[in-house]
Amino acid sequence: MIVVGILRWIFDYRREEIQILLSSRGIEISTGEISNLSEEFLLRFYALHKRHIPQMKELFDKDGGSILHLDGSGEAGDPIVFTAIEGKSGITIDSQTIPSESKIFVKAFLEQMKAEIGTPLVVVRDMSKEIASAVSEIFPLTPQQICHYHFVCNLGKIVFRDRYASFRKALIGTRVPAQLKTQLKALGMAEDAGAEDAIIAAERKWVEIAIEYLLWPRERPSDFPFILPYVDVMDRILEVRDMVVKVSEWNCRHGTSVSAVLDTLKRLTRLEERADITAMYIQMKKIWCWFEDLRRGLAVSRELSGNGERAKPISGQATREILQDILIKIEEEGREMGGELQMASSQIIGNVKSHWDELSVDVKDSDGNEVEIVRTNGIEERSHRWSRMHTRRRTGRSRTTMEMMRYGALMAILSNLKIPVYVKEVLRDVDDLVREMQNITTEEVDKAKRLIRAYESRPSIRIDDRSFTILQDFVDRLKRSGNGERIAKEWLSKVSNPTPK
Repeated sequence: MIVVGILRWIFDYRREEIQILLSSRGIEISTGEISNLSEEFLLRFYALHKRHIPQMKELFDKDGGSILHLDGSGEAGDPIVFTAIEGKSGITIDSQTIPSESKIFVKAFLEQMKAEIGTPLVVVRDMSKEIASAVSEIFPLTPQQICHYHFVCNLGKIVFRDRYASFRKALIGTRVPAQLKTQLKALGMAEDAGAEDAIIAAERKWVEIAIEYLLWPRERPSDFPFILPYVDVMDRILEVRDMVVKVSEWNCRHGTSVSAVLDTLKRLTRLEERADITAMYIQMKKIWCWFEDLRRGLAVSRELSGNGERAKPISGQATREILQDILIKIEEEGREMGGELQMASSQIIGNVKSHWDELSVDVKDSDGNEVEIVRTNGIEERSHRWSRMHTRRRTGRSRTTMEMMRYGALMAILSNLKIPVYVKEVLRDVDDLVREMQNITTEEVDKAKRLIRAYESRPSIRIDDRSFTILQDFVDRLKRSGNGERIAKEWLSKVSNPTPK
């Protein structure tokens, strides 16, 4: 089991690869048994981890208390891998798979957390009202810090949603992007005549490259609101149009005419002459500058994982000073420009101020000393991506999501092995991992299974055309009789044992 577990979860071997490797050692084993041993390895490590909760609590208390980062990860519509990570050490305290971030599931998770490690100094969470309410009930005196990434992302969606949609619609409505794409396709299919003038051939190729450059932002995935593809397209159109003008002027001076250049110039000029699009573009660019000032001021990367970057701890006072300086600038510029920009300025300022206390929480340790904390949940996202990356190596792209749903929480705990302080301090009494894993009892393994799947939820009945009939039947029974207990038993019996169609 230890060998299979290490090969599968640490070195990312596929089941068939493990089977071949063991076969070369004279050990014949089925892929199904490898799956069973792999799962038992994760469950036993989870049980070993739970045995060391006292050591974790001791480590956190020695450091003045814990910084609790809460976040859920998962594909839309799928169960959530909900994880709690201690911010200073980076240790994953616990992780469970729950149907959603609904308050009832988060509360159950936090109640267990409180029983094991006590009350944290602060909770860093996303904008979810359900999580906020659950934290308030379980840790009523604990301050809650909004993750800066989630706040900036949410702010961008509020500020840009309608404005960007209008700008995008207007730009697409000119048909210029579509015409440029058609032109690019035609240029690519055209055959260069051997006798064609060199300057014509060069300029046709130049136009090809120019159009590819113009349209490239439309081809990449849109990470709204951190990337606004059609604003990037407009940026490039203004850049390229100046170059097209210069090429066209050179052609005029030298008696040369290249249709590809003239067509491109005509299309870009027609777009630039649209006053409504130009006005929207100017407004979008100014609002984007304000948004970027806030993003950089709060040290938020365009990706929650930060592409390997590590957000630096910062105090509440320093955060307030940064925000105050940015808001003063936005307010002054908005008032000076007036109109739509002043409205956007007020929208940004109002949103920041409405979350002011949650964006710049003052945190003090158990001795009353001020603590600087990381104010994003990037640490959670990096852990999730670590698990997902390793899963993809083992299973391939097609099975990654299913495997994460099944083992994501267990793998989050296993990822602690890459944290030196966890190995050195929490597992300090583990001299022989094989013996420790062997000594995990069957009861502990069974308990681990229940914990990992504690929040599984299945529909009580099939959601089909029978649902309305079943609901109506209960109401009709209530109307016919006043004996609530008998009604309830009869109806529940019918729901639990429906008559086959």
